[in-house]
Amino acid sequence: MSDEHLTRHIMAQSNFTYGQDPKPLQVKAVINLVRGRHTFLLAGTGFGKSRVSEMFFKLYPCHKKAVTLVLNPLDTLGDNQVAEKLQMGMSAVNLTKMTLNEAMAARIINGEYSFVYMSPEAFLNNPIFTALFFNPTFQNRLALVVVDEGHMIYMWGLVASGKSKKLSSHSRHEDRAVYRPSYGKIGHRLLATNGTPVLIQSATCRPLAIKAILESLRILPEDIDILQGELTRPEIRLIRVDMEHSLGSCDDLLAQFADIADTSNDELVPMLIYSTKVVSKVVHEARGIVDGHEDPFSQCCRRFHAVTGDLDKELAVKEFAEGVYPMISATMALGLGQNWSRVRSVIHMGRGDPASIAQMIGRCGRDGRPGLGIIFVEKNRKNGKNRVDQFPDPENQGDDDRMDALAITPVCLRIAFSLDNLIGYIPLSFDDPNYRREKAREEACGFLECLCSNCHPEYAAWLMANLRRLNIGNFTSLVTSNPPPLTLAPIGPPSPRFQEHFDSMGCTNELEAEDLFSIRSARAIANCVDGISKPELRRIIGGDIVRGQVDMLFDCVMGFKSGPAYLAYATRKSQEESEIMQRMETLRNARAVELRRTELARQARAEQARAARMETQERRRIAAASKAAEAERKRLRRIDNAFHLNHFKAIAKAKADARVEGGEIPNQSSMGESSSGGPASSDQ
Repeated sequence: MSDEHLTRHIMAQSNFTYGQDPKPLQVKAVINLVRGRHTFLLAGTGFGKSRVSEMFFKLYPCHKKAVTLVLNPLDTLGDNQVAEKLQMGMSAVNLTKMTLNEAMAARIINGEYSFVYMSPEAFLNNPIFTALFFNPTFQNRLALVVVDEGHMIYMWGLVASGKSKKLSSHSRHEDRAVYRPSYGKIGHRLLATNGTPVLIQSATCRPLAIKAILESLRILPEDIDILQGELTRPEIRLIRVDMEHSLGSCDDLLAQFADIADTSNDELVPMLIYSTKVVSKVVHEARGIVDGHEDPFSQCCRRFHAVTGDLDKELAVKEFAEGVYPMISATMALGLGQNWSRVRSVIHMGRGDPASIAQMIGRCGRDGRPGLGIIFVEKNRKNGKNRVDQFPDPENQGDDDRMDALAITPVCLRIAFSLDNLIGYIPLSFDDPNYRREKAREEACGFLECLCSNCHPEYAAWLMANLRRLNIGNFTSLVTSNPPPLTLAPIGPPSPRFQEHFDSMGCTNELEAEDLFSIRSARAIANCVDGISKPELRRIIGGDIVRGQVDMLFDCVMGFKSGPAYLAYATRKSQEESEIMQRMETLRNARAVELRRTELARQARAEQARAARMETQERRRIAAASKAAEAERKRLRRIDNAFHLNHFKAIAKAKADARVEGGEIPNQSSMGESSSGGPASSDQ
């Protein structure tokens, strides 16, 4: 089949499955795999890389029972993708140490699962899977091998080679520093796939990393096609902030979140905060939630770290996806490959590897809506480079140099991340030829104007100053717009009323408005505005500080309550309360039904248990009676046997005595009796 016919078939199949046209790069990747070519798909987060393997699988007829083997770095990622495949009507399984056994291996060989997810450790070291992998039937079914998040081969390969010990950027990301050398040894096993194409997927891979990955997988450059899509995410606004406090304290976050009295947890922007420090404690402190970080079921922020238990991780991921709580304090592993459309903002604490930070920030805005990425960086790093003039060769940067360059570069952050992905370094000058070319390309592609903190520092400062006011309702408008220029009205002559007030008060400034009516009093009034009375108002503010203050405030409150805004609020609140009462009544009824059902079930179980006990007692009684009857029969039988035995002995003795008296010679037994002590015969 020609490429043209194959393209039409793939597009028709995609339209039938997903209801939309596939992207040209997705089609090209599928065609490559059909031709048996290894493929490295390099595309930005949210591109839809996981669909490529699905589209390729759909080309196989059902009776072939083709199998796609997917290697991923995390079990939670496999669980997430299995759930997505099941929603698409495809059979899938995530092989972990709890699920991989002989029975599961037999089902996989029989072709019961179209997608098999597993970790590199299980792929290489599990004896059950080793036998499964080299089974001829499985090899015939194996259609594709996918290495998901391929950049992890390079990152964890640094650990296996020992190079990571000298890199500060590597240890700053907890999950990268984990010793997982298996990711660097996948190539040995892939040599036995008998020509099965390999699909490598990643969103961030420098040329140096791509070269190292291909060497690790034993794939020659001429045997693989590298397909590169758009890596820039123009819908994400990037803000870099110099930290005022230490990285260990994370106190820079204290000013970024509003008190829970001002913004409820339900209104907070869904957010991921990447750090290995005490983020959860600081966030709860900023929100005014006492000891909230010690609550594993916090409705504000939870943790997803290496020391977090597996069950807690599963619950945290599940409830975050369901919208139970808005923020997670996590390490790099969280969100790896997850398709969470609700994440709107990502915060990264401290300097770090640019490729890893790009991965983390790319987890927001996946639904096409604007996202916000905030990078808090230390002003100075010990033994690091903290000024542009400390880079003698800006285009030749090591891993630590790239980390430091991202923290101090004056150029557009969006272009900096793009060039790091494309070429492998962070530009430090506006005159950099690669920077100019990338900037011209973005303009030619019609990208939105970049609003990063380097392109518009004054707008970024305004956004950070108002970050605590962000909520779900105003997030898009605040992130995508900039404050209008402030035009001050010309100063004219004072009004007569103001002049009279000024003359009466004089030019003293002993009292300020905050002294007479504080924001705390205003919030207290707002909290009980529904049923407030003048005595209650007087109690709240502590009486008149200025004569007539209570009357004036009460008139203001009554005027507000009679206005359209409050009436609309009251109507909406009444409707919500009515809906809540209806739901509560429904829940109460359902609970009553459930309790009744539970009680009936309990009674039925009790009745069954009682009947079983009675039946057991009856069986025991019958058994005891049978045993007693049998014992009585045996006793009577013994008595009868003894009677007959004695009777026979008496008859025998009588006969013997009669023979002796008649002069008959006694038999041998009688002689035996005589010789043993009986009387001697007359012959003797």
